[in-house]
Amino acid sequence: MTAAVATNTGWSKHHGLVILAVGYQWFYNGANFLAFKVAGNFLHPLMVATLRFSVAALILLPLVLARWRRSPAAASELGGAALMGITMLVASQALAIWGTHFLPAGVASVFGSSAPLFLALFAWGVFRQPLTRRQLAGVVIGFVGLAVMGWSSATGGDFRPVGAVLTLAAAAAWGAGSLLSPRLALPRDPVIGLAVQLAAAGLALSAIVTVSGITATTHLARVPLTAWGALSFLIVASTLIGYAVFLALNAQVSPTLANTFNYAAPVVALCLSALVLHERLTLVKLLSGGVALLGVALMIERKRPTKDPRSIGAKQQNERADGNRSEPALPQ
Repeated sequence: MTAAVATNTGWSKHHGLVILAVGYQWFYNGANFLAFKVAGNFLHPLMVATLRFSVAALILLPLVLARWRRSPAAASELGGAALMGITMLVASQALAIWGTHFLPAGVASVFGSSAPLFLALFAWGVFRQPLTRRQLAGVVIGFVGLAVMGWSSATGGDFRPVGAVLTLAAAAAWGAGSLLSPRLALPRDPVIGLAVQLAAAGLALSAIVTVSGITATTHLARVPLTAWGALSFLIVASTLIGYAVFLALNAQVSPTLANTFNYAAPVVALCLSALVLHERLTLVKLLSGGVALLGVALMIERKRPTKDPRSIGAKQQNERADGNRSEPALPQ
């Protein structure tokens, strides 16, 4: 993934491959919430997050060592990536996994899709970036949909308010991390950057589960194959393959297209959770979810892609400069 061209070259010229990549984005981001639910039923959600990020970091280690000679990272860049790992993976992803434990998986996915709403609010409140009429409408519509979703789901026995709070906090952390990223020095090599994020998150979560006593009460030998399968999906299909697909779409096709998972994945999650986990799918839940996702869709900035060939690193720097880019960190 070095010196990748930002124009439509290679695989990105084949519409079938692009459609397949986008479809995979939609599928795995929606299926993530089912995996959160299944694995979290047998392991503490924080232990799920710890194993997910730690194992993924170990898998990437040989590749990082091989690429380090060509693109070493400075201490400041490693520190920036570590901070992103704490923000985007511990404060966001780990909370999302924990919050899903208290919610139906489909409902959690809709709450989790609200990151662009928080991103716009933080950009306005902290950096005084004005909201366009479209963005303001998106924020209002999005939060109305989320409120109705919470109200319509509150009567179910598998809905607990703490889950909504955790999942929305996770989305807020993702939005905050997206604003923080352009202001940090990060490794030029995306694989090294991802590995550092994963390692930092794994170490931080390992300390948390050890100090809290979660590790002492975890009996891995008693975990069923279904939970191991869900965890394997999160490590391989989501963290490793999913990140590569997201980064390739973001750099070589379109950042807007790459980020459509924010409002497509919850639809996938709602359908899969009804089919696989037999979660109740009501008309009110579908309509409120649709309203929330409409608000998210309004937040996605649509830009015409540049036609100048650039490397991933150069493209990221230019996108960071204009402040309208979604950070290509690990998708949920």
